[in-house]
Amino acid sequence: MSGPRSTLSVASAAERDAVVVRLAGDLDAGTVHVLREELKRVWDNPPPVLVLEVGEVAFCDSRGLSELIAALQRGQATNVRLALAGVQGVLARVLTITGLRKVFEQYGTVADALDGTSTPDAGGQGGDHRGDHFGGLFETAGDR
Repeated sequence: MSGPRSTLSVASAAERDAVVVRLAGDLDAGTVHVLREELKRVWDNPPPVLVLEVGEVAFCDSRGLSELIAALQRGQATNVRLALAGVQGVLARVLTITGLRKVFEQYGTVADALDGTSTPDAGGQGGDHRGDHFGGLFETAGDR
């Protein structure tokens, strides 16, 4: 007998000079391909800013985290500012436990991410962290 299948919905929209990708559901091995396909479309015509709205992500496993890291690395390589909006719950814990909390630019809301303003998100980790991740993913990953 198998358990319930994971689901992930992903929707993109242009907002100002950015693309906002909204995720809802489980970001795991069974669903990560949905995000990967959406991001492939974004990378075909990369915007200056990419915001991943993750406030409704209920679960994230290592495959989901790997996809977020790949997006960050792709953004760095193509000079696209990548920000996470609405980090909370399981995803906030995963980023903290893995030492990646400071690697990702995080904002409480999409509007804050688009503005680049510094406001606390749900996990208490505030605003603009651009300086934190340009030093290199692996240099920062051990900083807990």
